[in-house]
Amino acid sequence: MPVNLASIPYLGSGLGYREELADGIAAARDEIDFVEVLADKYISQPQLLDELREIRDLYPVIPHGVGLSIGTVGPVPPDYLAGMRRVSDVSGAPYYSDHLCMTKVPGIDLHHLAPLWRTEEVLESIIGKVDTIQQTLGKPLVLETISYLVDFDSPISEPDFFHRLTERTGCGILLDLTNVYSNSVNHLFDPLEYLQRLPLDHVVQVHLAGGFWAHGVLIDGHSHPVPEEVWELLAELCGRIDLKASILEQDANLDSLRPLLEQVWRARSIMRNPVVA
Repeated sequence: MPVNLASIPYLGSGLGYREELADGIAAARDEIDFVEVLADKYISQPQLLDELREIRDLYPVIPHGVGLSIGTVGPVPPDYLAGMRRVSDVSGAPYYSDHLCMTKVPGIDLHHLAPLWRTEEVLESIIGKVDTIQQTLGKPLVLETISYLVDFDSPISEPDFFHRLTERTGCGILLDLTNVYSNSVNHLFDPLEYLQRLPLDHVVQVHLAGGFWAHGVLIDGHSHPVPEEVWELLAELCGRIDLKASILEQDANLDSLRPLLEQVWRARSIMRNPVVA
């Protein structure tokens, strides 16, 4: 089911909703354009949907999942798909996002986002699942680029995979610029060249975050300020497309909201005027 990404409104610059920040986020409505909530919390605990409604009454909400595992062999489990539909409907969001990855194989939960073995068979399987999801939700599915420490020498490159997937399904891309930067450092490629090879007209949203170094590897830890290199990638991207949405992700070091709001402001400024200031 091809979908119309052009119908997605401009959302602006927002913040990943975390319970530790709930009071501060509720009081910062003039500084945050929208929030992104963890969809799986409400899929697994539908009794908490009233909480989601309360958040929705404060801000535009985008549900962001981690449990779809769209690269796993077989169809999307019906109960999980029904949960996606419930959360999507309650949120009133213009799209639903998850990751282009797998988090489980039959009988085993991997407990992390694993890259795909990008083959023709996997592509066709994912195309079918994206079509099913978009038809069920009645809105676009937006799939995120992940970070990876080990990549497979797949027959299809990640940019080409996204090209073919978006062409066939019309789905969107959630471009995690921190993941792109981390991957470029860890796997020695040019992040700007990577961006140029993507179907940028399908990029709906970006993620921004900061990570840390461990044993010579750059880890996307969602724990530190966004590095300058990622701000530069955001400016480059916004000079090429009319980006609809940006989310700052922070999962640790949540003692103060102010540093996060300053980064939300900076992202908004770059979206409006694509220069790094």
